[in-house]
Amino acid sequence: MSTSARSQARVEFCWAIRRFAVVCALATMGFGGVQAASRAQSWRIDEAQTWIGFKIDAVGFPTTHGHFAHYKGQILIDFDRPAKSYTNFTVDAASVDVGSPSFNNFVKSTALLDVERFPAMSFVSTQVEKLDSHTARVNGNLTMLGVSRPITLTVDVETDPSAKGRLIAFVAKGTIARSEFGMKFGIPLIDDALEIIVKTRAQSDE
Repeated sequence: MSTSARSQARVEFCWAIRRFAVVCALATMGFGGVQAASRAQSWRIDEAQTWIGFKIDAVGFPTTHGHFAHYKGQILIDFDRPAKSYTNFTVDAASVDVGSPSFNNFVKSTALLDVERFPAMSFVSTQVEKLDSHTARVNGNLTMLGVSRPITLTVDVETDPSAKGRLIAFVAKGTIARSEFGMKFGIPLIDDALEIIVKTRAQSDE
């Protein structure tokens, strides 16, 4: 082999090594990303142990309590990096129950939930902050009556030691001004402040 041929072979060999190194580096980065993403575990919501409700006060009347029977939701938890955790819930507005058929129909009407025009309400988290070992603050966007507004929920978290870390209970609470979503009926005789309460249990199969 001539000198020029040997030089050319060395150049090609060096480029081959560099390409191989680049491929290895990209593969390592790719697997690293998958591994990091896998830390956020998906938790199955126990529908039998879930309650999505609200309460509101009115002048001259006892506090009204209600809940929604139909919903769907998702919970992702990253214990190492709580800020990477995520949740969302969508509620069927027509499934509202406040204790009597006639009152249910009124709440579903255009005066309040207007379920024919706005059949669903939703919450999507935008930030999760761990406050202590049993409490988190969840910021997110609530959409109701076609209006989206940021809200904050305080979440109490309890684990079941007997479930070996695979079962978690949550109680989330927050208060909104319903007028900010266009629900102004009855104010001020019916409070503008509406408290949201979500109680649920979730299980991980991982």
